Amino acid sequence: MKSILLTTTALVAFAGAAAAEGHNGVSFKGTATLGYNDSDPAVEDQGFYWDGHLDVKLSQELDNGVTAGVTVDFDFADNNLGENLFATDYVLSLTTADAGLFFGDIKFAAETQWTAAGTMTADNFSEADGETALRGDLTYGGIDMSLSVVIANNAEFIVEDDTGDAYTQLSVGASGDLGAFSFSVAYQEENEFTGYFSADGLGQGDNGDFNDSEVFGVSVGTTFAGATVRLAYADNSATNSTGVSVSYPVGPVTVSGYFVAEDAGDDSYGVKAVYADGPISLTANYEDRTGSYRYNVEGSYDIGNGLVAKAGYLDRESWTGEAFYVAGEYDLGGGASLLVSYADAEDADYADDDEIGADEFQFGTTVELSFKF
Repeated sequence: MKSILLTTTALVAFAGAAAAEGHNGVSFKGTATLGYNDSDPAVEDQGFYWDGHLDVKLSQELDNGVTAGVTVDFDFADNNLGENLFATDYVLSLTTADAGLFFGDIKFAAETQWTAAGTMTADNFSEADGETALRGDLTYGGIDMSLSVVIANNAEFIVEDDTGDAYTQLSVGASGDLGAFSFSVAYQEENEFTGYFSADGLGQGDNGDFNDSEVFGVSVGTTFAGATVRLAYADNSATNSTGVSVSYPVGPVTVSGYFVAEDAGDDSYGVKAVYADGPISLTANYEDRTGSYRYNVEGSYDIGNGLVAKAGYLDRESWTGEAFYVAGEYDLGGGASLLVSYADAEDADYADDDEIGADEFQFGTTVELSFKF
């Protein structure tokens, strides 16, 4: 199995280098992973796992100054031997210096331009995850603007019905700077194909982050006396949120916090400190999200010669008990790296999340070799 994986990735790397050198506007990037996990409950067949990914980008500058592009992402191995080559997503584009038109697996307009102030309940704009969308971007006077519509969920294209439309959920957004202030504004209309995208079993999509509701949000930020402050308001038809966030650097430490007043339910607040100086980095974070707390302390130490040690401790009210991890990453050079980690949790449901810590370490002991080309 190792020889199959290494041979495949070597061929991909060679082909990419040849194409990049021989044809203008063609590039290849790839990743490959081979690992072993002894007790991850999220993996049905515990033991070895392997993945391979290839990004292909094609571009051609047209005579009128427009650049045509195609980006296709392939998973040539997904916890298997990768006998069947299949595309996971693709993007077709026409771009100029100040504008662009994109079609495929792309972020929606509101998602692209929105900036919140803390964790707000009402700013639940739909987040793309496998949908096919059409989005236009324009930059004018230092302001970035986007408009998008959803053409298909991640199962099939929308077919015209009694709505008379072959698309759904118009989304718009804009962000930029106006003097000493920055701003962000976003809006998405109600999805007429209710249940067509969500993971509730009613439709044919499986994106749990797609929201059928109409949502609007506006935020304004500025910097004074070294502090960055942002005020935001969002409304999703059912409820609204008003939040303020502040960030202030003190030497190697950046302290930030937020408070969000919720129209319905408990308010939210949080405080975070990030320390980074030389080989040491440390993050301490505490949040109370509408009455449910969570906190974590995570850090890393760059030992040198490509070796980095990591450790973390986490707790969340929705879990029964706590979680921790220790890990070491070694840079082998040339895009290759080796990871050894151990993560444990008192609650089996926490382990099922398979996302322990900021680096989302797997539950149990893991040894993983990865390559980037």
